[in-house]
Amino acid sequence: MAGKYVTSENNLPEDPEGDEIRLQVSDEETKEIFDVKAKVDRDPEKLSDPERLTVVKGPHENIEEEWYLEVIETNDGDGVDTELLGVTMNRIEDQSTVINTRSKEVKTLLQYLTECGEFESVSEASRTIMLEYLSEAYPGLVREYIDLKVESERSELSSELREGE
Repeated sequence: MAGKYVTSENNLPEDPEGDEIRLQVSDEETKEIFDVKAKVDRDPEKLSDPERLTVVKGPHENIEEEWYLEVIETNDGDGVDTELLGVTMNRIEDQSTVINTRSKEVKTLLQYLTECGEFESVSEASRTIMLEYLSEAYPGLVREYIDLKVESERSELSSELREGE
């Protein structure tokens, strides 16, 4: 983690300057989201290793203030329980992939997006929106899932090729 970061004023506690806080920030360039333990201040001189932090505010988050951030600890998804994720993948393998939200509101909105031509089907809309959200909100989990999935498929293919010898 190094560079310029962005956060919403809503993520900051009231009067956060100088205190250690937990904060969600995104990398200005890659848009990757991080949860950090950090000190923030408007004056870089008050921090030992300051990095730029743009705080967006206002009803449309179109007002920007320059702050500074000193990262103490980062949690960018490395806390994913790989064993549990692997067990979950294996358990789901033989189950139905149907997800039921039991929500007229969600169904209505997804159906609307489909009828407007935004998506081909309600299922596609649901998949696309959920995957985009998961990728943004849980990038470490998604990366770990991809790694496990590739590893699993590689093992399957390797076994199949050995059987064919």
